[in-house]
Amino acid sequence: MSDEEGAFIGRSFICDEELTVSTHDGEPGFLVRILLPSYRSLPLSCLERIELSVDGAPVDPKDITFILNGYSHKLDEMCGLSKLFWFILDKADLFIKRKEPLGSGKHELEGTMVMVEPYMTVGRFALFYTAKRQLSIATDL
Repeated sequence: MSDEEGAFIGRSFICDEELTVSTHDGEPGFLVRILLPSYRSLPLSCLERIELSVDGAPVDPKDITFILNGYSHKLDEMCGLSKLFWFILDKADLFIKRKEPLGSGKHELEGTMVMVEPYMTVGRFALFYTAKRQLSIATDL
């Protein structure tokens, strides 16, 4: 996952936490815990794109919902959320809608998050943060 507009940054946005089976708006899927890879808190409008694949299969961006502090937003809504901030220490979730449940064992997640840093005064730069993790499904005890 690459693009000629910006450089890849080697800072993972996918947390090293188990995946959680969940439902959202009545749809089955799972949650992936993520962190803001920027060095400062940012408005959600700075999140330009998230690409994600699970076990080598790309996830349709329409099947991804961003959840922060109990509020959910589809990825295509993010550009209009300039007054909602993602604080640097807050974790968020990506709900991945999926009809077929993930099997037991480890799953490989790979992704790219594209962010714009509004604090840079020399121009508009898209920064690409890549991540690759092997995560298991959380099990009830």
